[in-house]
Amino acid sequence: MPGIVAGALIAHPPVLVPEVGGLSAERVGRTAAAMRRLDDMLSGTDGDLLIVVSPHGPGGMFELPVRRGPEVSGDLGRFRAPHVKVAASVDVDGSARLVTAAGQAGFRLRWSGDNNLDHGVVVPLHVLPRTSAGRLVIVLGISGWPLEQFHRFGAWLHGQILDRNAILLASGDLSHRLTRDAPYGFQKEGAVFDNLVIEALHTQDWESIGRVAPALAEEAGECGLRPLALLLGAARAAGLRSEVLSYEGPFGVGYPVVHFGKNGGVSDIQALGRRAIETYLSEGRVIDPPEPVAPELQQPSAAFVTLRKAGELRGCMGSIVPTRPSAAAEIIRYAIASAVRDPRFDPVTLSEVDHLTVSVQLLDPPEPVASLADLDPTVYGLIARRGDRQALLLPGIDGIGSVVEQLAAVCQKAGIDPGGPLTLERFRTRTIS
Repeated sequence: MPGIVAGALIAHPPVLVPEVGGLSAERVGRTAAAMRRLDDMLSGTDGDLLIVVSPHGPGGMFELPVRRGPEVSGDLGRFRAPHVKVAASVDVDGSARLVTAAGQAGFRLRWSGDNNLDHGVVVPLHVLPRTSAGRLVIVLGISGWPLEQFHRFGAWLHGQILDRNAILLASGDLSHRLTRDAPYGFQKEGAVFDNLVIEALHTQDWESIGRVAPALAEEAGECGLRPLALLLGAARAAGLRSEVLSYEGPFGVGYPVVHFGKNGGVSDIQALGRRAIETYLSEGRVIDPPEPVAPELQQPSAAFVTLRKAGELRGCMGSIVPTRPSAAAEIIRYAIASAVRDPRFDPVTLSEVDHLTVSVQLLDPPEPVASLADLDPTVYGLIARRGDRQALLLPGIDGIGSVVEQLAAVCQKAGIDPGGPLTLERFRTRTIS
């Protein structure tokens, strides 16, 4: 079905570009790596139109601007890198149809004759070269609409892309007030806002983003909330899911990279896990990942696979760091391990396979823990190390409701004293079932 088939919330810091950031670009290495992964995911999407929404171009209080074209271009001259340039061809006919149809539907759009692209468009097009190559663009600004109107417009927009597949890029950073040296100074609301948005995108609880208090967004000093609201409206209408590829704030500004795509192979996790176990038990071999591999399972990722039978735990094993070239291959490996190598249980038999429920948790890269205040057992898993002993505890474990309980449990699992010196790391997970 034509329409919005993929999208992304993408940060737009010029410092990400080495010609601008120089040595400082190394401090946004996680964001740069996530951008490359996002380019891999989006460039393989079957779509010939790229719709970009930027908060830094022409704006309006009541009308949403649309770049008129037919050609648009821009550079990073404002950031002392005029030689970093992008150019694109506008879908002139599509833009004209969009402006007319939007007016008939009650959404006020207006033409903008300013074809000089701002950094909110230049940076995404520059760091997603394969995604932007050869695709026509429609470039939108933002207006003073309330969030709910952006959400409704996004849903309407998906229904208007009737004759083609489109990728929707919501360009925007989160809080600009995370640290004392942040561009807008420090406000404690900055971290509150960013944590709310990133957690909602992790868990698919998009409604909580729509309920963000205007005062909180104002104090956070964000620029990505309205483009994100438009994207969420389109993504919900299109049946997409959000996957947080990275988030960091080394310069006091929150930089999100979030992919929106179809479930793809995620909905086949049950079949994949059972087939891996059944083939291993009956033939003694490890299957290859099915083709095509869903975008969210193409990259390496640590993973834990949990097996249940009639609601009762039947096996659970996984990895702290990736051991296979893709998340799909990791899942296959640990589905088998959970079935036959979990020392707490007898090996699964062939007769049980059809009665198993398979769930997977993909682990984000761990990050150091400076203090226990950084932990939350409902949000973060925990890794504890001392010497050659270590253990991992996933988040959301039944019966563990406090940081103290989580720390005690992971240390007991590792066989180490929680009162002694420890190296602690926390991590998020993405659950697939």
